[in-house]
Amino acid sequence: MFALHWICALTLVSCLRAQPVKRDTELLDHISYLNTTVLNAACPDDIRLYSPVDIRLDCMSSARNCIVHELFVLKYECSITTEDSTLEEAIVNVIIGLRKNGGIEIPTSSSPDCKCEKNKQTDVKKFLDNMKVQVEQLNSIDQTTDLPVIM
Repeated sequence: MFALHWICALTLVSCLRAQPVKRDTELLDHISYLNTTVLNAACPDDIRLYSPVDIRLDCMSSARNCIVHELFVLKYECSITTEDSTLEEAIVNVIIGLRKNGGIEIPTSSSPDCKCEKNKQTDVKKFLDNMKVQVEQLNSIDQTTDLPVIM
């Protein structure tokens, strides 16, 4: 009986020392870099982008697709070309990272509540801030348990 208590105690200690799963932060780095480099772009002052925020898990895939679409709008509206190689590369890296989802399988939804146009339009800075929040939400999803609803 004494040995059983030790086994339980050691198991508990080893579980408490276990480190959480670390997600790849590369996408967040690309977003931060984009946030600083887009300030050098010649964007119109009145540019507004659909900016998903406080996204329900069942709308996460639609929100990601919305952000990718809006990044292309940003590229067009700010006249970002291959001559702006650093900025264009930053946008491409963010798009690639969003499409990879950090290896997380995101449920899709056809709900009208998940449409891109249901989100508020914001300026570029707020759009990029909200995109970072969405990626952080994706990173917080625990794949070993039932997926929580993010509100």
